[in-house]
Amino acid sequence: MSRFRILVITVVAGVVLVGCAGGTAAVPPSTPLRPAGCTAPTSTDLTTPDGWLGRIAIRPDTVGLVVDDGRGHVVSHAPDTPLPLASAVKVVHLTAYAAAVADGRVRADGRVTRADWERWYVPGTDGNAHPSALQRLGPGPDYTVGQLVTAMIRESDNAAADWVRARLGDDALRAAAASTGWTDVELPGFAGAAARLAMPDLVPAGASHAQVVDLDGPLGRRVADDPAFRDEVARRIAAAAQQDPARFVADARAWSATTALGTPAQLLGVHRAIATGAVPGADLAARELTWQGPTPGVGTVGFKSGSFVDVLTFGGFLRRNDGSLGYAVVLGRDLPATPPVGEQVAGQQGLALNALVSSRWLDRLLCVA
Repeated sequence: MSRFRILVITVVAGVVLVGCAGGTAAVPPSTPLRPAGCTAPTSTDLTTPDGWLGRIAIRPDTVGLVVDDGRGHVVSHAPDTPLPLASAVKVVHLTAYAAAVADGRVRADGRVTRADWERWYVPGTDGNAHPSALQRLGPGPDYTVGQLVTAMIRESDNAAADWVRARLGDDALRAAAASTGWTDVELPGFAGAAARLAMPDLVPAGASHAQVVDLDGPLGRRVADDPAFRDEVARRIAAAAQQDPARFVADARAWSATTALGTPAQLLGVHRAIATGAVPGADLAARELTWQGPTPGVGTVGFKSGSFVDVLTFGGFLRRNDGSLGYAVVLGRDLPATPPVGEQVAGQQGLALNALVSSRWLDRLLCVA
């Protein structure tokens, strides 16, 4: 959907891997009955919105979504199913940061050295996000906290997200999520997750999903505090990708299922809380998400997206020119390797945004939800 200048950043490895707020989780109304005259989608081309309709119809277990046009129409599919969030979860970090600025715990103009930021950076594991952020912000030697947050949202810099988590603390991120109704958030540790991909033996045998995700925090701290360990993580990932690319991709697909999960309804609740001003610092958070500015004739899109090798995620809101708001979350997992997820972005985001601006597209989505 070319009229929206939307972008997604891969999260791990340069081979393309890597409701109402205020205490009650947003529970989407039941999807209404399908409209008369539904026809089965025929496209499987995930580079197009039609292909995503086909994906929902053919592989319904691989997609979860909620689209609320803000005008009384809600379509949902697996809204309460936990799915990998990839970088879309960084909206939780943003919400926590905005609240911290609002109550004076953090200054947006506080200084961060490049060296401190890059303690959390594992080269070759973020789809070139960190180098892209440096290209935009300059070589340093230091930056403002606010600039790191822009890198976390715009380029989807993983090191910036991990820095924000370390600076604010896990309790602040959990409180931010809870303020939108998300009470059981799984906090990602991007550097730690990369370490697990590089060194699977770091995970104890028989560990549960929650235990594995919890491990990413201390592993990330080890990456930040131990340069030799950080270098070894980067070396092993680069070597694995080069020596046996097919095996590496297979391992990465299995790994993506072990990362932080969330439901479409939970993620939509965060975007709703930001867009409606229901959380502290919502104006600041909304400005970060809407950094691309308005689209003539449509409105302003605020969003955060992400991907792993077989995962593609999108969450956002549309503030229309008449002031009304719509919200959309589309999460895809176990996606095919061809075309690469980077080429599937336009299809996924086009589906979400088409459904927010077109009742015909909302009906088409309802036919397969």
